[in-house]
Amino acid sequence: MPTDGRAALELSKEGRHFLELVAKCPDSDLANALIAAGARLLTAGASGKENALPAPTAPDLSSALLTLKGLSFINPRGKFDLTFARDALCLSNAKANIVVPTKLLTHVAILDQIPQDTKKRCLLFLVLDRNGPAVMNGKQRLEVVIVQTLESDNLSTLASTGEAMEGPLAAVLCQAVGMCVPNFASFLAPDPDLYRSARGHVAVSAVVKASPGHLFPLPGALLFAERPALFLPHSQVAAVEYRRLQSATFDLVLHTRQGGGGGGGGDAVGGSGGGGGVSQVEFSQIDRGELGRLQSYFATSKIKLYDPAAPPRLGAGASTAARGGAAGAGTSGGAGPSGAAAGGSGADADVVMAGDEEDEDEDEDDEDFDPTSLERLEYGRRPAKRVRTEPSGSVAASNLPGGAGTSRGRDVAQGGGSEEEEEDEEDEEDEEEEEDDSSCDEEDELADLVDEDLLRADDVRQRVRQTGGAGGAGGSGGAAASRGGRKAAEEEEEEEEEEEEYDDDDDDDDEE
Repeated sequence: MPTDGRAALELSKEGRHFLELVAKCPDSDLANALIAAGARLLTAGASGKENALPAPTAPDLSSALLTLKGLSFINPRGKFDLTFARDALCLSNAKANIVVPTKLLTHVAILDQIPQDTKKRCLLFLVLDRNGPAVMNGKQRLEVVIVQTLESDNLSTLASTGEAMEGPLAAVLCQAVGMCVPNFASFLAPDPDLYRSARGHVAVSAVVKASPGHLFPLPGALLFAERPALFLPHSQVAAVEYRRLQSATFDLVLHTRQGGGGGGGGDAVGGSGGGGGVSQVEFSQIDRGELGRLQSYFATSKIKLYDPAAPPRLGAGASTAARGGAAGAGTSGGAGPSGAAAGGSGADADVVMAGDEEDEDEDEDDEDFDPTSLERLEYGRRPAKRVRTEPSGSVAASNLPGGAGTSRGRDVAQGGGSEEEEEDEEDEEDEEEEEDDSSCDEEDELADLVDEDLLRADDVRQRVRQTGGAGGAGGSGGAAASRGGRKAAEEEEEEEEEEEEYDDDDDDDDEE
């Protein structure tokens, strides 16, 4: 048992209490380790550095197979000496020592044909398992280690085993990985037969998080270089979606399952996807001419098209849907929802039920739809009254197909007002038509009185009486016409009386 650690703990009340607890531990080795750790924490707390990171310690390189000095790295950025050992890879320089357990390696990708790269670089991606222990560079977790070389870089060296290693630097690095991890077969490289862009490259320009880069469609995975470094194996891609297809550039969205096996490359971009545990990785501003080639790539890779009616979800049937998504994927131009409905268990059944509920909701909305509500919302008033085009009440509904010929039937079909309101409107319109007819008859009779001077007084009085009777039955218009007729008759009588008086005077004069 370490005497120095015990002595440091016995100096304080908390330390003595800790020793009493450790004494109950039956494992002596564990007790010694606890005492040593407790002493270190007590010392650090006294100096105010209990949260300080430990100083980098040089790893044991006694079993190293090969050490390559002064290599350039993109992630982590800087120059490091890279040491290959049986159980770990070590990146070391004056500021840091980063140990990468070889058991975390899932894929190694070699990119030697980077578009628009005048330096002719060759990048080596060492992809780490996201579900394994974290590999830290300070406070940053490393999920991908990227070594940068040039196509012209060559190397000739001997491993500690005496094996000669010679050739391009990228090839030597891959050979060293094979020495550390026997039977490692997850090496990837672009395949021009699988994907070639419209300009003849093995990658396509894209933007992620406002950072330009290149998307490499590889056999079994997609890789984005350089920043942010993304590696997405096909096993994590649940569906692919294409957006803004009418523009000169479009967006490619991958709906991915987080936490899947085998390596990852950075955080997912965008909001959450259609289901729990599914996120979106978006590659934007891809040239429109690459759409058909990417569709062919995803169809060949058996990655189904995203269906908003049945979004991918994690569940009992999620992995099966990912492997069997080709059944629901159509040609490169599109896919139907049959792939999501083909699986009969877990999340697939939930997707089908969710789709049925949405259809029922849409049907209910259609039944409740009121066409007049749109005009009320737009103009803030009730819609204008519909113009009548046929006589009201005189044409039976049975005379026209479906009885839809009457105005009342059409008004009810359009949802405008109640039946009582419709009947009141028709009665008012009938009364207006009758008044119009009566006024026309009165005007015709009054027109006959224009030549009153040519008519006899008795005839005028008789017609005035007839006109007055019709006016009383016809309403206010007829009454006005009768008053005018009586006035004309009175004037005519006065004229006749004057003429008679004049004639009487003439007779008297003759007698005299």
